Amino acid sequence: MPRPDRSTSNATKGGKATKGKAQQGAAADRQARVAQIQKKANAANRKSASGIWIGLGLVLVLIGGLVGWAVYDQANNRPEMGAVVTYEEVGAQELGRNHVQAAVEYQQNPPVGGDHNPTWLNCGIYEEPVPNHHAVHSLEHGAVWLTYQPDIAEGDLDALRDLARQEFMLLSPNEGQEYPIMATAWGRQLGVQNGNDTRLEQFIRDWKQGPQTPEPGAACTGGTSVDLVGG
Repeated sequence: MPRPDRSTSNATKGGKATKGKAQQGAAADRQARVAQIQKKANAANRKSASGIWIGLGLVLVLIGGLVGWAVYDQANNRPEMGAVVTYEEVGAQELGRNHVQAAVEYQQNPPVGGDHNPTWLNCGIYEEPVPNHHAVHSLEHGAVWLTYQPDIAEGDLDALRDLARQEFMLLSPNEGQEYPIMATAWGRQLGVQNGNDTRLEQFIRDWKQGPQTPEPGAACTGGTSVDLVGG
């Protein structure tokens, strides 16, 4: 009986082997391409992340530089505040903080602190003189009180009105005071000649709700706008 022809079988096996190797090679190529794509994507992601961090760092450096410059500029352009008078005590006694129902006689004009009425003066702009015993209570709450001689120039008065539009500010005429314009906080006072004096703004920054304030954050509204005592 003749033997079967093995050449066809061998050829088939060879073909399968060749095809298998080809498929393996194609799979390896695909894996290599995928790996290359992933490598490029990872590199792009790292580059993007690096760019973000660099950009963020530059922004932080810029902000730090601006803050530093602002501090430097303010320090070098700060007006001389040596004229501010500090009243830690009046006579032999500390500034009183008692609530009293009667009108109070003060040693300064305008007063810088002392005993006062239980009701504070509402902060704002007044066209007429205000009762000291109510205004002093507002100073205790951290207000700055701008007062002026009634005959100052209209331009100076306009400048004071602009300053007094802030919170915790009082503005009123006050006949008989030493300087044309005076800025008063609890225990602190400054006299100037005109409303454009840069020391007024600095005084407000330093002493409105300042560290010397006995009751910082207490109200400057909800009190009174008229004299509840008289005298």
